[in-house]
Amino acid sequence: MTILLTARRPTVCCPDCGQPSRRVHSWYRRTVADLPWQGLPVCLLVRTRRWVCTNAACARRIFTERLPGVVAPYARRTARLAVVVEAIALALGGEGGARILATLGVVLSPATLLNTIRGATRPAAPPPRVLGIDDWSWRRGRRFGTLLVDLERHAVVDLLPDRAVDSVVRWLERQPQVMVIARDRGGVYAEAATTGAPQATQVADRWHLLHNLAEVLEEFLLHYRTALRDAALQGDVAQQAQAAPDAPSTAEGAAASDASAPGPLTPRRPRLGQQRAEEASRQRHARLVEQYQAIRRLHAAGADVADIARRVGVSRRTVYRYRDLPEPPDPPRPRRSRRLLTPYEPYLLQRWQAGCHNGMRLYREIRDQGYAYGASNVMRFVSQLRRDEAAGQPPRTSRRGTAAPAPTARQVAGLFLRRSADLKPEQQTYLDRLQEANAAVATAYRLTQAFAAMVRERGGEQLDDWLGEAENSDVAALRRFAKGLRNDLAAVRAGLTEQWSNGPTEGFVHKLKLVKRQAYGRAGFAVLRQRVVLAA
Repeated sequence: MTILLTARRPTVCCPDCGQPSRRVHSWYRRTVADLPWQGLPVCLLVRTRRWVCTNAACARRIFTERLPGVVAPYARRTARLAVVVEAIALALGGEGGARILATLGVVLSPATLLNTIRGATRPAAPPPRVLGIDDWSWRRGRRFGTLLVDLERHAVVDLLPDRAVDSVVRWLERQPQVMVIARDRGGVYAEAATTGAPQATQVADRWHLLHNLAEVLEEFLLHYRTALRDAALQGDVAQQAQAAPDAPSTAEGAAASDASAPGPLTPRRPRLGQQRAEEASRQRHARLVEQYQAIRRLHAAGADVADIARRVGVSRRTVYRYRDLPEPPDPPRPRRSRRLLTPYEPYLLQRWQAGCHNGMRLYREIRDQGYAYGASNVMRFVSQLRRDEAAGQPPRTSRRGTAAPAPTARQVAGLFLRRSADLKPEQQTYLDRLQEANAAVATAYRLTQAFAAMVRERGGEQLDDWLGEAENSDVAALRRFAKGLRNDLAAVRAGLTEQWSNGPTEGFVHKLKLVKRQAYGRAGFAVLRQRVVLAA
């Protein structure tokens, strides 16, 4: 659709001196794109004029007529279309924005949208007073940048192309009004904040404090894998005894029970894919054992941790973990998915053997015991029992076994950090057995719970007492953790006292990753910076 327009103002002011003029020099025509109408592209043919400036002191003799609010000088799109194009370009980038605009009736190339992003102007914003700082990965593991967020306005302030101390220091020196800096536990931003903004209070992020404690606990619990396994086995034995209270307890009764039970099933031959997976798992475990032996051998020879990591080809954290392990790491065990009915299968089997074959009645009974899912699972389970009974076979669950694998050190570390009120009864029972079996584990659990409560409730006034207790405990991992907190004591105390945290910054890092992937590799750092900052 083409629309013909003619300018009809009798007087126009000179853009330089502001002198009104009535003298028309000549006419000319402008072609301007406008918002589409009913999905059709709209083109404006504007017939406008050139004017003569009547001010003898003005350097400009002839000027073109301005159309404020309609189209900017030299622009090929109207102001309202330019606003829409810029908003879509900032939100979707070049390729995605071009596709959306094409469906609306505006035909623009992705390169045009990228140029629109580059030319977009930043609105004036108040300088940040509370700053969040974190790194982001331009290329994972190789190239990093720095994200700066105003925590009071919840908006991105700037984006830096690297995470070097000098770059951050130069940026902070231009922002003397910054009074609070929330950061992670890394040394790069701690040094940069100390140098570039000595007047600011540094706040260690609370999530990173708990994350660091979880890593320390995992390293500590790796030395007690036998205790973790024994506590889980005790729970399985207790659960089986509770599920079958009428089972024979004497040797004669057990022998009679074994005699009446069907013979063992013929084991299935493993499939080719399963054999390959098991062989790959064995090779991975053999490689881990070789790394463990090499790390122990180099450590015994007096090699430095960094040298060991470079020679073996692992991270320093792996060197620290394997160096203190008394034995090689266990081979990985296949994890079987735990069905929703697994905790209730012993009860259902007991009721089935007692003569209750009504699926809905069994569903109502286990629902009263805490089962929070639908009845369809119970119906399928009952149907399987009927088929097994008709075929003269024992129930599937009794042949398969329902014993859960022993939890890993990382899983137990997660239980240590969780609130007692959020633990399931079986989880709390497992932790109680674990503490009863080992005094060091009990001490670690007690100190972990105290520190987690201090983080959640922001009880920074209790930090000194906790550090003293941790440093005097018999848990070496917690002593090292307390020493690390001592090295960053002011920021840790502020993190346990102030309301600020680096959580919003982490959220903006997540958004930045999405924006970076939308660029399809065509746009560089300048376009990424414009999109992230202007989108805020």
